[in-house]
Amino acid sequence: MEGAEREPRENPEAKKTETVVARDVEEVTTHSYSPSRWRSNITIISCYIANFSDGFQNTLANPTNVIFKQVLGDDYTSDMKTRISNAVIVGAILGVVVLGYTSDMFSRRAGLLFTSSLVAIGTLMAALALQVHPSSNMLWYFVVVRGIAGFGVGGEYPPSAAAGIEETDWIMRKYRGPMFVSFTTLMATLAGPILMIIYLITLIATDNNLVVTFHAIYSIAIFLPVAIIVLRLFMADSSLFHYSNFTRQRKPLRLYLVLAKRYWWRLLTTSLAFFLYDFINFPNSIMSSTIISSLVKDHNVRTTAIWQVILAVLPVPGVVIGAWLTNAIGRRWTGILGFAGYVVLGFVIGGTYSKLSQNIAAFVVLYGLLQAFGHMGPGATIGLISSESFPTAMRSMGYGVATAFGRTGAAVGTQCFTPLQDRAGNSSTFYLAGGVAILGMMVYYLLPESRDLDLEQEDKDLQEYLLQHGFTTGIKE
Repeated sequence: MEGAEREPRENPEAKKTETVVARDVEEVTTHSYSPSRWRSNITIISCYIANFSDGFQNTLANPTNVIFKQVLGDDYTSDMKTRISNAVIVGAILGVVVLGYTSDMFSRRAGLLFTSSLVAIGTLMAALALQVHPSSNMLWYFVVVRGIAGFGVGGEYPPSAAAGIEETDWIMRKYRGPMFVSFTTLMATLAGPILMIIYLITLIATDNNLVVTFHAIYSIAIFLPVAIIVLRLFMADSSLFHYSNFTRQRKPLRLYLVLAKRYWWRLLTTSLAFFLYDFINFPNSIMSSTIISSLVKDHNVRTTAIWQVILAVLPVPGVVIGAWLTNAIGRRWTGILGFAGYVVLGFVIGGTYSKLSQNIAAFVVLYGLLQAFGHMGPGATIGLISSESFPTAMRSMGYGVATAFGRTGAAVGTQCFTPLQDRAGNSSTFYLAGGVAILGMMVYYLLPESRDLDLEQEDKDLQEYLLQHGFTTGIKE
């Protein structure tokens, strides 16, 4: 572009080319396309509510496991518990891959409307599960509908993360890291204690009527995605996406090979870090209700719920600290510090579990601190790094691939933790978590320090790289 501007405009052979280039440069420079401030704010607000909704959906597995075990008894086997816990995760794996691709190739907004609709439909169908007499056959229906909701939850992540990071970079670039953490990890983490408080209140109000409680928490979960759909009708794609995308680019296999050649290392390291964190975080979060229930005398559901509320609150300060550290010491070292805390507390809890199990208060505090370190470190930063490490035109795809590996790690971890828990005891799961966290620290050291990346410059570098290989990110008229 610079070379074209230096050529004399009198040159008749270059006149047509120069006119097109000059117009494109003027459009990019003056930002003739720019969504209004209120539309940008709606995008960010919808990200806050959507991530809260996704956290709510993921945490539903905790009370669901307790309710189904009490209502169905021996019919709710450990294998079925694992299937139901994994239904959302497996659906999410498919969702992040599909929406990661389509939201880059077509539109962030359209992808987000689609995913929110799936979450609403899947949750509505799940809410009706116990409307029929509870039975083991009902559980397979529940696995399917939770998988539908999971597809929507997973599909939400790539376009939401991409749209959110692009809008925050435009509104307040210096604080895009803390802002991103506030509407992703913080919202998802806050959803946990709020859901458990609603669950506890419903138990008290219905005198431990588990069927009514089940209907209540799932019915509330329906309203969140519906509210998001309404908000997203008014959002618009970001300026970064408008000026750098593949919507008009031909897409042969060679394009993806060219992109993989340039970004394979970032894809590999972010995917591996996501896999390791979700491998230990999801099973620990989902199985917490089962572990606490086993420590409560008589397995009282209301007492179990009280301890679950306390456990769910403890990670929240960790996220707040992590958001601050992303700018103070950088994304990479924040993640390493969080994994280090996971290592120490994982081995401490595993080594003292026999004594801790006799004092549930001490156990819950240490368990909460373990999760606080996880949420402070990799929980707060891995999504942020995965969003910032890729240029706008492939941000959703890059984030989607990394998140898909993360959800795969969650599914594998859930499959591993339950049999390990059954055969070697609860303490063994904490030893495994501590060991995997050591690998997480090593992988995190290899990640790029995305705090220092300029998103607009990344887009320009990609454009130059693609032009050398016969492609372009294009500019919309």
